[in-house]
Amino acid sequence: MEKISQLKKYFLFWFLVTLNLLLSVADLVLTYIGSPDLLNEANPLVYTLGLGWNSLIITSIIFLVAIVVLLYHAIFRFKRVVIQCEGLKQYVSMLFFDRPDKFIWALYKFPKNKIGLSYFLACLGYVLAIVIPIGKLFAVFLWVGIINDLNIVDYYHNNFNILMTPIGRSDGIIGGIVIALLIIYFWFKKEYKINKSQKIE
Repeated sequence: MEKISQLKKYFLFWFLVTLNLLLSVADLVLTYIGSPDLLNEANPLVYTLGLGWNSLIITSIIFLVAIVVLLYHAIFRFKRVVIQCEGLKQYVSMLFFDRPDKFIWALYKFPKNKIGLSYFLACLGYVLAIVIPIGKLFAVFLWVGIINDLNIVDYYHNNFNILMTPIGRSDGIIGGIVIALLIIYFWFKKEYKINKSQKIE
């Protein structure tokens, strides 16, 4: 179950890459239809920095390239190691810092070794490949609603306290952080279970 076949790896890789590409294009196209002058665009590059279409397109390309590179590492290059540990916190601490008592460092420090960095990048690949298309899908939904004057979009905006911050919409930021944290937790929990089944007692 945990050892994904090569065919499944290719399918997962190309599915996530294609999904990101299609939703990025859909978001840009619907943005152009809904607000060609970008006056209604909530992207902080436009809303905060006052940049234009070039910045949106270039950023989309940069994120897509980052997803491709990190996903390739996560699916094809990432190698597991066996860590002697007790519990998920100790597992992460040992992976990142070669000691069992510094899990808290993982909340604000980068890994101190190549193994930890490899795990970090693999997890980041999945986080970006999942969080970004969810965000794009949400943006597509909002643009479709705005363009077609759907009541559900007005209802959403009128009944939720959505704030515009310098780094984006508050609902997008909070939603993105929550989803990212869930992915990180479940990914490392899965890796810990695999490690536990493989470790030498």
